[in-house]
Parts: sequence; structure tokens; C-alpha cells
Amino acid sequence: MTSCQEDVKFNDPGLQGLKDDIFWTAGDTRAYLDANGRLSIEAKTQFETLTLNTSGTNEGTYVLGTTNANNSVTYSSTIDNVDLEYATVAVPGPVNAITSLNGGTGYSSGTSVLTTGGSGSGLSVNIVANASGVVTSVTLASRGNFYVAGDLITVVGGNLNCKFRVQNVQNSNGEIKITEYDNVNMTVSGKFKFNAANANNSPFGGPILNFQYGEFYKIPVFPSI
Repeated sequence: MTSCQEDVKFNDPGLQGLKDDIFWTAGDTRAYLDANGRLSIEAKTQFETLTLNTSGTNEGTYVLGTTNANNSVTYSSTIDNVDLEYATVAVPGPVNAITSLNGGTGYSSGTSVLTTGGSGSGLSVNIVANASGVVTSVTLASRGNFYVAGDLITVVGGNLNCKFRVQNVQNSNGEIKITEYDNVNMTVSGKFKFNAANANNSPFGGPILNFQYGEFYKIPVFPSI
């Protein structure tokens, strides 16, 4: 996506990416900073609005689809009286990513180890345990289905005390990466990618909206009204 990046920087400021594998660029993009330091980047075309929300302005990565609603993406469009709404909300689905919580005791390394707990079923993991029986690494073997962000999962085996949480699911995940926040000129630049779920259950849209190779460059930041 070198050419995509160069196009964004040429159109200073600008936001663009691949929406369901089709090139998409905003006609107007502005960012707003509220009194609590939360940032919202609004990118619009004639019929669409894409909003990227982060809990702050620090340079770094903000993970989407988690229990932290301050880091989120929404997309809406109205064409021929058809309204579509997508959002990185906590919806049931196959597990996309997990976060470690407790390594437990008494475990041995294994593959496709069963789990219990959470909202769904069918999730199994590969684990690596040290000589003391503490799990030091957990990776997904089978993603299962119908899990939601924040689910507490227990790994079967050992003393049944190795636990982790579901970070997000396949139909609601992604990240916004702020690469530069200019406090002097009040602009923000960065990258993004995400899967967002069909939030209004419209039969005219697919179940998931996908954006890849998204970039925003020197978007002007205004105080929220």
C-alpha cells in the first residue's frame, strides 16, 4: 500500500483505505477532542460517515471491539433510503484475540487443550507451561463461536486455575494507531483497520464491514462543542 500512503500525504489532510477491498476516500475529515481527552475522527463522503474514536491522543495503538467503548469505530450510510450501520461493538462470534490473566499451576504444555466458561463453546488453545507447571503462553487452536469480549475462560487441566479473557471476536475487532499528534498545529495522523458488525441488522448489508490499509494524515483537530 505504498501508493495509498503517498496519495494520503499528497491530499493533505486526508483519510482513505480499502473498504471491503474497494478503494475508499473521504471528501471531508475532521477530528474533535472532548474535555476528557477523547478523540473522534469523522470522515465523510456524500452518503457515508466513518468515525474513529480513541480514549486519548497519545501515540500508540488503540484496540477495537473490546469492553472499552472509548476505543471504537462506527460507520453509517444512507443510499436510496437504505440505512446501513456498522460498529465495533461487543457482539457474539468466534474469538479473535485473547489477553492473559493468570498462568495457573499444575499444567503441562499441550495443543488443542479444551476450555470452559464464557458465553460460547468450542474454544480450544495451545499452551506452553514451564517446569513449575505455570502456563507462560496461550495461543488459539480453535476459535469456537458465540463468545463476547470480556468473557472469562478457564483452561482445562492442571489445577483448573489458568484463566484468560476474550479480548475481541472476529466480526468486531481491529485497531487505530496514532502515529503523530501535533499539539502545536493541532493535527493527528495514523493508521487503522477493523471488522465492524452490522449494528442495525439491515438485510441490505453484509454481516461484517471490513476496512484495511486505512490511513489518516494531518487531520485538523477541533475542540468538541
